[in-house]
Amino acid sequence: MFTLVALVASALALVSGTAAEFIPAGTLVHIISTQNTSLALAPEAVEPNAYLEVTVPGDGSSDDRTALYIVSGSGVPTQIVYGDLCISSKGVVPESSSQVLYVAECDENDSAQFWTLNEDPSTITNAVGNCISLGRPADGVPVILDFCEDVLQPHELWVPTPISA
Repeated sequence: MFTLVALVASALALVSGTAAEFIPAGTLVHIISTQNTSLALAPEAVEPNAYLEVTVPGDGSSDDRTALYIVSGSGVPTQIVYGDLCISSKGVVPESSSQVLYVAECDENDSAQFWTLNEDPSTITNAVGNCISLGRPADGVPVILDFCEDVLQPHELWVPTPISA
């Protein structure tokens, strides 16, 4: 019985250790995949309709596509921005041929551009509760929108990591 309790306690400590920290409004972050901590979210190009992918985090400079600006902070709906482009889920349907996320010109009136960076579990959800997900954790792989489900959770965990100036 003691072994079972110790095992459960260890598992809970491991899970709670992956929770994202609170991110204040206006923070520049790398959003790191927990599947492969050497990969971060980024637009594949700096233009509207470029798909969202994972790639090796850059240096945080203005040319670093992985340096994303969190407008309103974590725990509340916020835009996730690179330059004047925001991550968008407009027209994206989970588990369909159009499930790849992309960036669009930022529009503060477009609910498809608002995401919540959740603390525990450290998912990123849209207005209807779907999750940003990564199927295969490899450089250049497109990032998709999927249903937030326990069975998919290992693909849906992200750690927003503030970039030091």
